[in-house]
Amino acid sequence: MGNSDSKISFQRAVEQLGSPGPVEAGDVAVWDQLCQESLTSIQDVFSLLPAEEIRKLREDSPTNLSTLCYKIVEKLTKSVESSCRTSAEQQTVLNSCRLLTRLIPFIFEDPDWRSFFWSSPEQQDDQTLLGKSLLLAISDLLFCPEFTVSSEGNRNRDEVDELVNLDSCEYIWEKGVGFDQPASQSPQHHHNRVELLRLLLTCLSESMYLPPTNDGHENRNRWVHLLTSPDNRHALPMFTSLINT
Repeated sequence: MGNSDSKISFQRAVEQLGSPGPVEAGDVAVWDQLCQESLTSIQDVFSLLPAEEIRKLREDSPTNLSTLCYKIVEKLTKSVESSCRTSAEQQTVLNSCRLLTRLIPFIFEDPDWRSFFWSSPEQQDDQTLLGKSLLLAISDLLFCPEFTVSSEGNRNRDEVDELVNLDSCEYIWEKGVGFDQPASQSPQHHHNRVELLRLLLTCLSESMYLPPTNDGHENRNRWVHLLTSPDNRHALPMFTSLINT
């Protein structure tokens, strides 16, 4: 993390989540503190959120863990809606990805939590399942100009189409299968893709946390099914990009 003050602020926010009583969803300061501190790498999150701390949060303050996941996914979806144009939004996306990458395995390992991402949230007006919102946001952000891909031609970031309307077939990461145009490359864009892809792989890994004899193995992996379904408009350019990279 950037400095000791940021570490202390992040740890205080985590401690507040683990304290008795729920943290209100409207307590913006807590959620912003967790997602907007100067996290510089996934290693920072792993060191500041040890396994025993996450399991304690899951067992002692399940409402706070649930709200935390909803608020993080909400930040990702809002970044898509705003087209993730500012450096502050982009940093929030990276931090949100790192937090979910750390938290999700501890949700998968507990049988009582395995339906969490695929249950309708009673407290939400929008009845879109959390898992669907998360996967579609990741897919959108993997083709975000000046964040994970370069803008076309000489257009600057503000001139690029809104992210929700963008044709990702024009932003395939590398020349090759299904794409014959050279694509501009940026080390920072590669780094940002890795953060998103790490989260995506974490979501797809649910089967690793099921016991060998669990009935869940007989059912399709809902994460994989949604990622490869027509509901994900980026499925083809995503797979093409991965093949070509």
